[in-house]
Amino acid sequence: MKTNTGKERRALKSAAKTRQVDIKIGKKGLTQNVVSEIKLVLDRDRMVKVSFRENREKRNELEKELQELIQSSLVESVGKTATFAF
Repeated sequence: MKTNTGKERRALKSAAKTRQVDIKIGKKGLTQNVVSEIKLVLDRDRMVKVSFRENREKRNELEKELQELIQSSLVESVGKTATFAF
């Protein structure tokens, strides 16, 4: 995973704020289909915004797991949404 400079990180956070949620993760959690869909959006846009419906602890676990699965860095996590980018 690439670490971004402060300037790059600010630009990514700014872009993440106005971006609509791309993928919503439901009851079944991180299924193979959800992960492949996230990878498609990430490859296309270099950024993906994901919405979780779990509680905070479970959400944090899912964010870490997803970060490893899609080989990207967590840009921002606000409320029930998280944004990942290359």
